[in-house]
Amino acid sequence: MFQIDRSSKVLLVDQIRHGIVDRIETSQWVQGARLPSVRALARQLGVSIYTVTGAYEDLVAQQVIESRPGTGYFVLPGKHCGGASDSGEAVVPSSLHGGFLYRSLDPSLYELPVSSGYLPPAWLAEAVPPSVTGRLIRDALACSVPAPAAGGQELRRVIARKLHDLHIAASSQQIVVTVGATHAFSMIRKVMLREGDYLLVEDPSYLLLQLKLIKTQDFNIITVPRLSDGPDMDVFEAMVARYRPRLFLTQTLVHNPTGGSTSPAKGHKILSLAEKYDFHVVEDDVYGPLSSQPTLRLASLDGFNRCFYLSGFSKVLSPALRLGYAVAPAAFVERLVEEKMAGLLCGSAIDETIVTHTLQSGRYQHHLDTLTQQVMKARATAREWLGAAGVAFDDYSPDGIFLWGRMPGYLDLRRLIEQAHQAGILLAPGSLFSHGQQYDQHLRFNVTYCNDPRFKAFIHTHLAPAQQLS
Repeated sequence: MFQIDRSSKVLLVDQIRHGIVDRIETSQWVQGARLPSVRALARQLGVSIYTVTGAYEDLVAQQVIESRPGTGYFVLPGKHCGGASDSGEAVVPSSLHGGFLYRSLDPSLYELPVSSGYLPPAWLAEAVPPSVTGRLIRDALACSVPAPAAGGQELRRVIARKLHDLHIAASSQQIVVTVGATHAFSMIRKVMLREGDYLLVEDPSYLLLQLKLIKTQDFNIITVPRLSDGPDMDVFEAMVARYRPRLFLTQTLVHNPTGGSTSPAKGHKILSLAEKYDFHVVEDDVYGPLSSQPTLRLASLDGFNRCFYLSGFSKVLSPALRLGYAVAPAAFVERLVEEKMAGLLCGSAIDETIVTHTLQSGRYQHHLDTLTQQVMKARATAREWLGAAGVAFDDYSPDGIFLWGRMPGYLDLRRLIEQAHQAGILLAPGSLFSHGQQYDQHLRFNVTYCNDPRFKAFIHTHLAPAQQLS
């Protein structure tokens, strides 16, 4: 019989369920076999009958086992546990950018997601206490009401207060809660862009990766080079003067993937040109909470005259909480809410309740401070050993989870990425984040995974021999 671990953070009911499935998949319990009675298994494992009943009922719902009244529980045909008729494999998007995003969002595919955009689960384990989560979910379910279209009023008020701490003056009425920052950006794009309009975006940029997923673009994309301290302003001014874009997309703090932050001087210049050439700025600040620098956001400088501000909580609380928000100039709020209702109707009252409580707790800022220190330490360590291994870095910022590294020219990067894939390591080539070819030899590194001994061994194994041959 399998054992349970009472010191584990995995719930007892989940441990029992996993143990049963493992015995079925390894043919210890075959099709048609009768499982131990609820009382017998509870006695063997030293748990309550309610815990075993919960595990059995979950497996019945998943069609792994069946309940025969008056007789007991029996194993169903093995197709539900990974058999040939139901492999569980999904169709992976064939495009390079779609395939990468698909794989990066499935934690079961890689042991080390070195190029992912998320923090390790262990770093976020205490962000929202499990006991509080359970109580809040029960309360939210008991209410049996959907979230308001713009988002819960209390959540929007709490977000407005947090923005005030960042010197961003926004009222709760200007905030629209979204299903993540990507959803917020999509809403703004649909509201602001008309057919034939120009959209200006930094290159390299994670936003370019998102834009490549849009199959039917009725707008034009133009790019400006991203430098360590923001966009190349000479190119920027030439582009806005020539094309008159309607939107400019940027990440001012801890830019993804380069890691740098926009200087205040460039921030002022961007807003000045926005006024002169009549375009709006979309400021994506999802990684800003992990910045230790006091750099001002564009939204703070602009006062929501020309600026939309986006952020979210999946990066710093939990990827399972798909909740973000957009802060907009007052004239566009109603249209954003209508766009949200047209595509989504409303968000999750459960997610909103959890985030509201977490933001109101005194632990939230301490949690951010702890994460920032962990990231900075991991970044310094990763930069040092990767640099010694032959990776070249352009940016010297101490902040952010990303390092943007140029691999040695002698290295076959495609082959390295495939070898990493076979080893259970996710790597993202620079070509995902650019329209040109100047970053084809770059990789995006998530520093929170880089210092794992398995990744160090992989890099040293594959870079050192090639370096000797060169």
